[in-house]
Amino acid sequence: MYTFTEQFGVAVVALDGEINMQNAMSLRNWVVDNLIKKGKSKIVFDFAKVNSVDSFGLGTFVSLHKSALSANGVIAFAGPNENVKKLLAMTALDKVIRSYPSVMEAVNAIK
Repeated sequence: MYTFTEQFGVAVVALDGEINMQNAMSLRNWVVDNLIKKGKSKIVFDFAKVNSVDSFGLGTFVSLHKSALSANGVIAFAGPNENVKKLLAMTALDKVIRSYPSVMEAVNAIK
């Protein structure tokens, strides 16, 4: 359902479209089952093709952040558009989960 690549020991998950109530839980379950439970707890979410994120999607990333921390990992966002950046700032989630302009910058920051 989702694909990831690995760069310098960091899983990079490419997202597409909207992250909303219809698909956020399946994203969360996939990341936990296929990455975090398998020891890949440093994760960059590539937002280059994401149009929007709703409140349910934000909650999902908070949950993933907690899961990654519990596994001695971290998550980061790469390339969010201006609307997503504003939403992260309004909710103060940008203080909890760092965003970077590119995947490579995010990978370098958390590897």
